[in-house]
Formats: sequence, structure tokens, C-alpha cells
Amino acid sequence: MTVKAEAALDRGKDPDLARELQELYDQVPATRCAQSGECCVLTEAEHAGDYATMFPLYRAEYENIVRYVRETFSSGRQRQLLGFTQERPRQCPFLDAEHNCTIYPVRPLICRTYAVMNQQSIDAAAEVGKGQVPQDWIDGFVLRERTMICPRVTVVEPEKLERHARNLVDQTYERTLVRLSRRVRRLAGERLQIFVHAARGGDWPVRWTWGGFNAIRMAPMSWVRRSFDAYWRRSELADAN
Repeated sequence: MTVKAEAALDRGKDPDLARELQELYDQVPATRCAQSGECCVLTEAEHAGDYATMFPLYRAEYENIVRYVRETFSSGRQRQLLGFTQERPRQCPFLDAEHNCTIYPVRPLICRTYAVMNQQSIDAAAEVGKGQVPQDWIDGFVLRERTMICPRVTVVEPEKLERHARNLVDQTYERTLVRLSRRVRRLAGERLQIFVHAARGGDWPVRWTWGGFNAIRMAPMSWVRRSFDAYWRRSELADAN
């Protein structure tokens, strides 16, 4: 896609999106970790199994990161990141050589919430949620958070934990991100037609990986015409609606 075409797509973008995302992100307790990057890199066994390192993010978050990439990185690095289309990479493409996150200020919710909860706080939140929300919400919360416990992470804003746990259990984060994502501009023209044909209807997913979003949003039209249908059929992590 040419710079001129990309500029045309960016016209009319939501000027409040970054602010509203940050207001939501500010509800997540800050953490301190060993910065080993292990949670952002898969081992051979993990990659061969049912694991992902770059978890799905919401459409609104994707657009926010695209803006940051364009404002922050060199043209060469932009081409590299916006041209990245792997859905389940061995390593998050935003890590630098020292395993530091290069998009830390705009990292998505899944990265911010990783390992904030421990077994004790998960059990306590599940107990508080009983009778307040559907049981399957609680079960989903427990299952998800138990997979993200990490002893190398320390919460440095414990005063935010109670609200954070409530937001997870009652799906406040999810509902807000879905609402913001629906405000993001739709696919249009031939890209939309190709996606509709491949997905048998609908629009691009509300939630997908960085590579997945790039595949339909940023890849050259020649590739989209030739390869997107097969790419979509192999997709594992798209949350289409």
C-alpha cells in the first residue's frame, strides 16, 4: 500500500481513541517484573503446542499501536512492523535485542494484565463475583487468569487491585474495548470485499493478533488478492463477528 493510500485511510480517525484507551489502561495496577521477556517468547515445545506469545488484541488497540508505530519508528522499522503477518510468531515482533518492549506506552490490555493476579487474588475475586455475574463469566475469569500467574511479577499499585479484579470478572474491560473497537473505521473497497468472501460475511475481526490485522489491513493488494483467503482459512486466533 502506498503512503498516499495509507494517509487516505487515516483521515477521519477517532481523535479520542488514544485518550479513552489510556483511561481504561490506567485502571490496571502497574507491575514490576524481571524483564526477561520469557512471556513474549515461545519455546520450541510451546510453539508446537497450543500456545501463543502475541495474544489477540482488540481492533481499537491495533489502531492505537499503528498510530504509535508511525509516529515513533524509522520508516524501515515501520515497514517491518506493519508488514508482519505471522499470527503465532515464536517471538513478539515488538521486542528489541535486549527483550525490552518497544511499544510499552501503548501495549495492549492483555500485556498490561499479565500476572497482575495471583492465586489468592483470583480465588478472592471469584468468591466476590458469585451471584453478581453469570457463573460462566467467573469460570472463564479463573481459567484465564490462572494461566497468567508469574512469580517474577510484583504489583506496585495494590490499591487498584480490587477494581481491577471487578473489571475482569464483570467483563468491564472487554465490553469497553469492544465498544471502542466498533468505532474504528471499517474495511472498505476491495479489502472489504475480499474479507467478506473469505469469511463468508461480516467485517474484519473485533479481536485478532497484530499479524492477523496486518494481513488484511496493511498487506499489499497483490498479496491480499492472491493469498488472504488461504490465510483466513488457516487462522486460529481471529474473533470475527
